[in-house]
Amino acid sequence: MKAERHRSQAGYTLVELLVATAIGAIVIAAVASIVLTTAISTNVATSRVDATTQVRTFQLNAYDDVVLSEVPVASGCGTAANPCTTQPMILTGSRIPNRIAGDPAPYTVTYAWDPSQDIVIRQVSGGPSRTVASDVTSYAWYVDTTAAHPTIVVALTITIKTYNASYSESQSFLFYPRVTS
Repeated sequence: MKAERHRSQAGYTLVELLVATAIGAIVIAAVASIVLTTAISTNVATSRVDATTQVRTFQLNAYDDVVLSEVPVASGCGTAANPCTTQPMILTGSRIPNRIAGDPAPYTVTYAWDPSQDIVIRQVSGGPSRTVASDVTSYAWYVDTTAAHPTIVVALTITIKTYNASYSESQSFLFYPRVTS
């Protein structure tokens, strides 16, 4: 009688190991690609929200201030051909207090762009200043006198930078100051 030899398999063959490693590498690369794409998309979406928030904050502050003011006067700039970029926009007007016998109080608001810090600051009647827009890469204003009533035109660009990309949002605003006859 012949003795049968039983061969026991104690592991995987080299070919099986190479195939399993290749399949694992493909799966890991696909998962890493999905995670990276998701992270980039999240950064872009967050940048858009941040830029839109900065633009909206500026717009809401400036709208209220311009409605209470007269047309600003600029020297050396302030026209469509030569908009002001470094000269502050100074709005003057008056506020009426919410009292029965309230007299109008003088009101001055200054908007200025600081390109070294990429911010637009707002200062009311010589008081403390506060930032109304950050990440500002471009800012200009002028008074359009071609219409029946003068219009203040402000162009603002916000650029949010992330580690792998940047997102810019540009807006032009038309503000209508108080009409004095």
